[in-house]
Amino acid sequence: MMTDRDAADSWMTDGPALLDGWLADGCHHYVLRVHIEDTDAGGIVYHANYLAFAERARSSYLRLIGINQETALAGDTGPPLDGAMIVVRRLNIDYLKPAELGAALRIETRMTALRGAAMQLTQTIINFEDGHILARLLVDTVCVAASKDGGKRPRRIPSVVADRLRAATPPDTATG
Repeated sequence: MMTDRDAADSWMTDGPALLDGWLADGCHHYVLRVHIEDTDAGGIVYHANYLAFAERARSSYLRLIGINQETALAGDTGPPLDGAMIVVRRLNIDYLKPAELGAALRIETRMTALRGAAMQLTQTIINFEDGHILARLLVDTVCVAASKDGGKRPRRIPSVVADRLRAATPPDTATG
């Protein structure tokens, strides 16, 4: 039987990484539970919250492979991002089934294309318990370099970042 101390020790070594999901089957997997704050009075997830769920999954995917956008946002110009950030340029979402209060959801993130300053992802939001697909997103991102005047300009994805992305989730040529 695991003691509280064993659980605390385990959390200190593995816990934070567990928050960012895992890589398997050529994609990133992220799990969350629908809370009351995510729903309307009928217990159905607000449509805009699917976007928030997908953003959490994308951010966790990048963090899991060592691409911490928080450091770039804080002004760190060192590797691997070299002062660059990956931001959403365009997003298309198809809502297929509603998610409900208490549901465990899994978000799968797959890279479909990576070229120059652009990366395209597909994200699928799935009911973890019954396997039903609830929503599909097509996300176009672009790499930008922050300038000192607060503007952002497109720039090529740093090669170290591109290599990490390809190694973690090879582009899915079947869909992109």
